[in-house]
Amino acid sequence: MFYTIKNLVFEGGGVLGIAYLGVLDFLTQCGILQKVNRVAGASAGAITACITSFNLPFEELKEIADSLDYRKIPEKEEHPDLKNIPGPVKKEWEKVFGDLDCTYRLITDYGWYSSQYFYHWIQEQISYQFDKSKKLPPYTFADFKDPGIHKGNRPFLDLYVIGTDISSRMSKVFSYETTPNMEVAEAVRISMSIPLFFEAIKVTDYEINRHPLLNIFSDGGVTRNYPINLFDAINIQEQFLYGVNAQTLGARFRSEIKYTEITSFLGFITNLVLTFLQVQQDMYRNSPADAARSIEIYTNDISAVDFNISPNDQTYRFLYQQGYAAANNYFKSRNYLI
Repeated sequence: MFYTIKNLVFEGGGVLGIAYLGVLDFLTQCGILQKVNRVAGASAGAITACITSFNLPFEELKEIADSLDYRKIPEKEEHPDLKNIPGPVKKEWEKVFGDLDCTYRLITDYGWYSSQYFYHWIQEQISYQFDKSKKLPPYTFADFKDPGIHKGNRPFLDLYVIGTDISSRMSKVFSYETTPNMEVAEAVRISMSIPLFFEAIKVTDYEINRHPLLNIFSDGGVTRNYPINLFDAINIQEQFLYGVNAQTLGARFRSEIKYTEITSFLGFITNLVLTFLQVQQDMYRNSPADAARSIEIYTNDISAVDFNISPNDQTYRFLYQQGYAAANNYFKSRNYLI
């Protein structure tokens, strides 16, 4: 028996998130996406959840997704603290330390790469959805709930973004219910900030931290990479089956595990993070209840942090097609009548 899908949940997975476009394409063609009320995700899944929450036709959603230049995401931006160091001095330092800006960022901001490019991109995509004559950016979760300030008064889907509060050692859900006055772009940036790979995000907002001190936030995937159980709370008035919300559908990845030679500190960081994600994948795959409501996308041996990708290249097309095929197979195997 199939219940109407009301909630969509996306696992984190870096560039593998391109496959979600194929999933959304299929769900749109079947009329399933149009009935969804809530979207949630961690890391790359949070990016997909955010642009899906705009409640746009699929063609427009895909156009937004394809405007993201993956090659620019791991950004070696000049660190503000080092702007006044003369070029020749910097070059001498880099003979010893390697990339000085990245090394300094790792020490002071706890991540090798800057995420400024992505932050500005997601801010821009969000800004396009609002009528600026009614409210100027930045836009918060409360603004996402107010169709009166959206272009065409279009209602958005309820959005839930997962982050990791390093200071408090816990997972954090950013949403209209929990953090109404938080900038959505900042929440998504936090969620995609792979620890040590991207700079951590420092937050002093009392509403978010629940105290006046500074908190350090990082990738939501560290603690909750696949928040499939987010809508299993008993206060949600939906159909439950065997203790879980039968109206929640998730999408996650299944990748080939292969040996990777580690020859650099950055390579160590990358493999450490991918290990965290693999452990969580195994945990959810071993849960029959979660497996039954999850579209599993086979991604071969493509690395989640291989940002050398662009729309319609071979890797992009493969991931897109895998997402579409996985969604199709999921519903076919359950005799869902479309």
